[in-house]
Amino acid sequence: MKGVILAAGDGSRLAPLTNHRPKPLVPVLGRPLIEYTIRSFAQVGIRELIIVIGYRGEMIAQEIGYKSTYGLKVSYAPNPWYKGGNGTSIHAARPFLANEPFILSMADHMITASLLKKLLGMKEIDDSLCIDRSAKAPPQVKDATKVWVNDLGLVTRIGKDLEHWNAIDTGVFLFTPHVFSVVSALMEEQKGCCTVTDAVRRLIKQKGLRACDVSGAFWMDVDTLADLRYVERLLRPPRGNHPAGISSGRLNVTWKEKLATMD
Repeated sequence: MKGVILAAGDGSRLAPLTNHRPKPLVPVLGRPLIEYTIRSFAQVGIRELIIVIGYRGEMIAQEIGYKSTYGLKVSYAPNPWYKGGNGTSIHAARPFLANEPFILSMADHMITASLLKKLLGMKEIDDSLCIDRSAKAPPQVKDATKVWVNDLGLVTRIGKDLEHWNAIDTGVFLFTPHVFSVVSALMEEQKGCCTVTDAVRRLIKQKGLRACDVSGAFWMDVDTLADLRYVERLLRPPRGNHPAGISSGRLNVTWKEKLATMD
């Protein structure tokens, strides 16, 4: 299965760090933000990765490269419509995916291999969203996209403004090729605009969306300077102790995934 990372947005909420470079290249403990997610994909056996680029995308391609630096082949999908929402990046990735299911993550979401393993371990390949029922760290819950999961394990509602919800959207999905027709239809209806949440809502209506519970696995959504400072404090090793996982750009977080990401 191929992996897709959405890295096209301008990251305006992380300004001034993104004034002259794309958000995925903002350093976290000395490593580009996107590198942690790339490494996690490689750790679970993904061998082909498509990175969708837009704002200053040439800088990402130059930094990450095309060769198998991380043990996987990297391709770049330019997204000229990225200002129309992150769902347009799914449309941009389509030529690289044919009619195959794929794993999708956001470039600004730091995720561990343990999270991806739970998703890849699902019994059926179907449109699915990784959800967290125990999220409590500020970068996870502040401005979060919330979901309601029913007793059958299906996501029935999603949005930032839900009054009733029982889990948080982690920004990691397994999509089947059906999502391409959904995104194309929405872009046509909405004059070139589409968000991933738009696409997910349409999928829920048309065929349903499975929830993959990854509660306890480490993930972080780095949107603001405050998020960045929080994540660096959380992951910074004690003075004089530099675990290989962090210094090499991997997210081998554990310690029960940093006590399920503290308070």
